[in-house]
Amino acid sequence: MSAIAEPVTGGVNRLSADGVASSGVFSQNFDGWLTYTIRVALLAGIYVLSGKLGFQASAVHPVVSSAWPPSGISLAALLLMGTRLWPGVTLGAFLVNVTGGVPPLAAAAIAIGNTLEALVAVRLLTSAGFRLPLERVRDVFILVLLAAVAATPVSATIGTTVLTLTGGNAQLPAVTTWLAWFSGDAIGILILTPLFLTWATATQQRLSPRDTIEAIVLTAILVGFTSALFQTQFSYVYAIFPVMIWAALRFGPRGAATASFIVSALAIGFTIRGLGPFASSTNVTNLFEIQTFIGLLALTTLLIAAGGAERRASELALERSRQQHRDIVQYASVGVLQTDPDGKILLANPALARILGYDGPEDLIGRDMSAEVYWDASERQATVAQFVNTSEGDAFEVHWKRKDGTPVWVDVSGRMVTDGASGRVTLEGFVYDLTARKKLELQFQQAQKMEAVGRLAGGVAHDFNNLLTVIGSCTEFVLGDEELAEKHKADLTEVKKATDRATSLTRQLLAFGRTQVLRPHTLNLNDRLTELLPMLKRLFETTINIRIEPAPDLWAVRADPGQIEQVLLNLAINSRDAMPDGGTLTFTTENTVVLSEHAGQGVYAVKAGDYVLLRVRDTGVGMSEETQRQIFEPFFTTKEVGKGTGLGLATAYGIVKQSGGYVKVRTAEGKGAEFMIYLPRTDAVASRTAHSEPRSDKPASGTVLVAEDEAGVRRALQRMLFSAGYTVVTAANGAEALDLFAACGNDIDLLITDLVMPGMGGRELARRCSALRSELRVIYVSGYTRDSLLSQETFEEGTEFIEKPFTSEVILDRISRVLHT
Repeated sequence: MSAIAEPVTGGVNRLSADGVASSGVFSQNFDGWLTYTIRVALLAGIYVLSGKLGFQASAVHPVVSSAWPPSGISLAALLLMGTRLWPGVTLGAFLVNVTGGVPPLAAAAIAIGNTLEALVAVRLLTSAGFRLPLERVRDVFILVLLAAVAATPVSATIGTTVLTLTGGNAQLPAVTTWLAWFSGDAIGILILTPLFLTWATATQQRLSPRDTIEAIVLTAILVGFTSALFQTQFSYVYAIFPVMIWAALRFGPRGAATASFIVSALAIGFTIRGLGPFASSTNVTNLFEIQTFIGLLALTTLLIAAGGAERRASELALERSRQQHRDIVQYASVGVLQTDPDGKILLANPALARILGYDGPEDLIGRDMSAEVYWDASERQATVAQFVNTSEGDAFEVHWKRKDGTPVWVDVSGRMVTDGASGRVTLEGFVYDLTARKKLELQFQQAQKMEAVGRLAGGVAHDFNNLLTVIGSCTEFVLGDEELAEKHKADLTEVKKATDRATSLTRQLLAFGRTQVLRPHTLNLNDRLTELLPMLKRLFETTINIRIEPAPDLWAVRADPGQIEQVLLNLAINSRDAMPDGGTLTFTTENTVVLSEHAGQGVYAVKAGDYVLLRVRDTGVGMSEETQRQIFEPFFTTKEVGKGTGLGLATAYGIVKQSGGYVKVRTAEGKGAEFMIYLPRTDAVASRTAHSEPRSDKPASGTVLVAEDEAGVRRALQRMLFSAGYTVVTAANGAEALDLFAACGNDIDLLITDLVMPGMGGRELARRCSALRSELRVIYVSGYTRDSLLSQETFEEGTEFIEKPFTSEVILDRISRVLHT
């Protein structure tokens, strides 16, 4: 405090105010009353010592104290450690006053005033959002206005009133006493509170050796220069300000607070000893002159330091923001692009360089977008116009090219930016590589196309099979007539051959459409290749070398043996035709695991899982990209007219897909081709295909119920069976057949039913009839099986099935074996 004059009255002390942060923000939780008591006692002791120091100064000079140290110390303590320590302020203030000669009751009242001053200051600072390190200009002003100016009148008013009532202020006017008290507390807060706050909470910065030397030199200059200024006959003490500014700018709020404390302590010391410009007038005048000097000194340096700290914080935030921007651009997974209005690239990031096939973004800077990036140079103007005429953030697909000239589709989201200061216009945006999406779209389109063509092929084959059944059956009936003229027999024989060729064609269409019936067995592909090798050697020219590279411990697969042989044969024939001058055809098997991250690669995606991989590789002419996109389409062929149906690869594709597998091709013009067949692994043990039992020699007998919705096929079956000696009952649909069976089920030995019929299908009919008679034998016939053969469109082993079109020999042989086994 600053007090006045001689009587012990002047020894009135000031209390430190509570911390800017409430105890919940700035105070710490102390464990136990012991720790708390020690802290309170320590604060009281420091208060007493600093107060005694102030009183010693007043004992050698009429000016009691130009700056009351306890006011700054108590405020700093409560700010740093919380308002719970206020008893330490009260106790210290009471002790320092009572030991200085103030009556106990008056000392207690003054102590209460000092405590209230500190608590009020803390409350005001907390409400104003004060921050401890004093690194904002705002915080310096808050400390000055709310703590040093607004809170100190509390203590000054209570202290002056007590002294006046007790007669301790008889020699000075009350107003003078109040002003001295108020200004002394204010200066104490300005000098000591920042010193403790900055050293306790300011950002810890490791000083370099150079900074340490500079700090030592600065301290020496402050001490030496201040001492010299206060010992001259001329009033040049304000010349110390440039050195103070040096401390504030170089070492921030901590340097400013420390420098202010050093200079203020020296100024007060020299003034008390009667030296310097503030010791040449009356006590009161000297008091306020030195307080003005100290106040301006502290306020100026703290403001400069806070301003510098704010600027450094702003520069750091700006640099951090710029670095974040650079990092975002540098490490973004999408391309970042900025160009001038003419299309010259000003900024690019590594992602954009990768998209466009350049080694780094520096290779793109300065390049012309129209000439070196756009696939069609004229497209750039249209793209720019789109961005100008649409909302910010809209994206457009653009056709660009890579460094090597290959095309790339990208999605560009951009905007036009005008610099407000220079008026400079730039185009900036984000570039997304659509390569993966385009691949997925291509896969989807290919799958849709194959599915649509497959449905068409399967549907046509189904209807055509019914027609062929009728044509073939009627042809057999006529050829069986012994009175038929030879010339007619020759014509009908040609009809029969044409029917057989058409049957083969429809079965290939069914295979492609994945609507044929499969009879799956557990297979080892190595065994199938070994069995197929002799036939391939007979079919192929000697100029073609056939090699088989089987994998040991090959996993088993679940597939129809006959259809798998058809796939192998079709692929082999395709390879043979690609090697007109001879070459090498290699079959390789291996176990492979397709991982999820590799499952979607290529045009034909493969689901992740365990597979047996069959590679069929040739050294032929290879295929172009355009051909690759069409090779699995039915009736597509690169052969001359009349030398291929275009169904070989389509059939192989359909069989593999219906078996749950996948087909890929790897080829290039002049570099041969490699077909990769992925068949799902099965844990079952591979078995060999069972051979058909010979037809029974027993005479035909029994009653057969025929359920067929096609009238021509139904009549043909009825005539075949009746001619062979069977009793035949026919029905045009499932419901009619069920009624007939319910009426005379005990007389029916065999049910022959089409799988696909209006209303009730053949499978449901067989299930209901078997429920009425468990020993009923069933034979299924159909030329189309979609949605009728379980969920996998396959029959389990032991199920009897005859594909349309069929001959009388085939169906009679099957009926004989079924009825007599």
